[in-house]
Amino acid sequence: MEPFTLVEETQRPGPFQLFDDVVDLASGKTADHDLCYLKALRDANPDTIVTAIPTYNIPLRAFAAAGFATCTRDTTTDSYASFRGFNGPRLRQNKGSLAESVHFAKYRYVWNQTNFILFTVLNVQYVLIERRDDEDVLGPSKVVDQLIQTVGDWLLSDQEVVWVYDRYWQRNKQLYHEVMKATWDKVILDERQKKDLTNVTKKFFESKQVYEDLGVPWKRGLLFHGPPGNGKTISIKALMHTLLDRKDPIPALYVRNAPMTYDIRSVFVQARALAPCMLILEDVETIVTPQTRSYFFNEMDGLENNDGLFIVASTNFLDRLDPGLSKRPSRFDRKYLFPLPNEHERTLYCEFWRHKLEKNKDIDFPKKLSPAMAHVTPGFSFAFLQECFVATLLIMARQEEDLNETLKEDHDLNEYELWRVFKAQADILRKEVEGQDGNITSRSHQSSGTSELLDLQASQDSQARPGSTYRVLRQPSATELQMQADLPDLAAMQIKERELPELYRKLTISPNPPQRSASHTILFLSDH
Repeated sequence: MEPFTLVEETQRPGPFQLFDDVVDLASGKTADHDLCYLKALRDANPDTIVTAIPTYNIPLRAFAAAGFATCTRDTTTDSYASFRGFNGPRLRQNKGSLAESVHFAKYRYVWNQTNFILFTVLNVQYVLIERRDDEDVLGPSKVVDQLIQTVGDWLLSDQEVVWVYDRYWQRNKQLYHEVMKATWDKVILDERQKKDLTNVTKKFFESKQVYEDLGVPWKRGLLFHGPPGNGKTISIKALMHTLLDRKDPIPALYVRNAPMTYDIRSVFVQARALAPCMLILEDVETIVTPQTRSYFFNEMDGLENNDGLFIVASTNFLDRLDPGLSKRPSRFDRKYLFPLPNEHERTLYCEFWRHKLEKNKDIDFPKKLSPAMAHVTPGFSFAFLQECFVATLLIMARQEEDLNETLKEDHDLNEYELWRVFKAQADILRKEVEGQDGNITSRSHQSSGTSELLDLQASQDSQARPGSTYRVLRQPSATELQMQADLPDLAAMQIKERELPELYRKLTISPNPPQRSASHTILFLSDH
């Protein structure tokens, strides 16, 4: 037997650095990194309470970036790792900006004259504070809980957002500003139906006591249906505007994508938490599928309390909906048809464009053209009328129309270039309107306005801004966490870092911290 020497394990030299554990664990297989980091911090700091907080739930650095705390990066006692990249300008109108996604960092965090140590590892924050009085070393810390509550109150204090669900909830400020541009005076709709929609909405949110006195659930459902491109989306946006513009704003929740039963559950959990609120299910046939139908029905009128839910759904295909969705009153009490506009409504729409262009001195658009345009566009949806106007104006801007070409009829109108180009474009679009079977083609669906609303989701730049996004109620998968980690993280940049000052001017966060209120509730992660 050969002799051997027992070599004792030596401790690593120098002070403790969590970064070494991060690198060590990331180099091999592990079941849960977070537990390992938590244990390492507790072992190295036995007299402190370590609290793990998801960044997407309580963004501490964003809170500091808004001026409510100070967050100073500490690279003298631990390491630092990040991705740095470039955010291109929207529509190339301005210069782009640098941004950073922090993977690992240590900070000195000061809030309310209290000092904390903050570690950020991917999407988890570890807050360290000395144990006080009779607190258990395993937590919780009363001071850290106060900090979490304050940040949560601050997040919920901003009412100028639309909640958007796309496999997780996020607060979208850009969509809010677009919704606030949509007013009822811009909606071409039967006046009686427009008045009915506004009255139904207003009365619902002012009639809680009436529902309680009658002993019926305080909930309501409206279903918008009809061919695509005829005002369903703009009417929904106008309703959202009306509710968000109240003295006591009503939250608007927009469901973009909810393919699984888990998603349906997440939608209704959030809606109940924010009630009274307006829940929008646009293109509901893509949300309520045969796989999720039973679960959806149970969430709408099952055992749980849905008081305060005002649900508005829309569909282009009423006949494709399950009868339990389209015909049962307890789910959608009122159905509103949005048909193809008649000639009078098309005239009103042309008048809308005339007023829109009246300041343009290069376009001669007399009032007599509006009824003529409406007359040559039978069967056109508002979406096709819009396409006709847009195509006409683009052609006129490029001066592609043959000014020498004349038409045999309508000689009194032919003197107007706008009329000549519009009529030519209407003839081209009529083939699409009629289609082979006399039905609206798929193009009108693409122009219905649905895609316009959905395309307003937070871009990569706005997702990185703490004032525009607040994700809750879902634990992301490992793949999603990595994808999120690759996004630029403007909140991670230090406010006093002179090299990137332009990033902080973009933060659209309320300048005043919220007042503590017992009515505020933090939305923590849900296991459902």
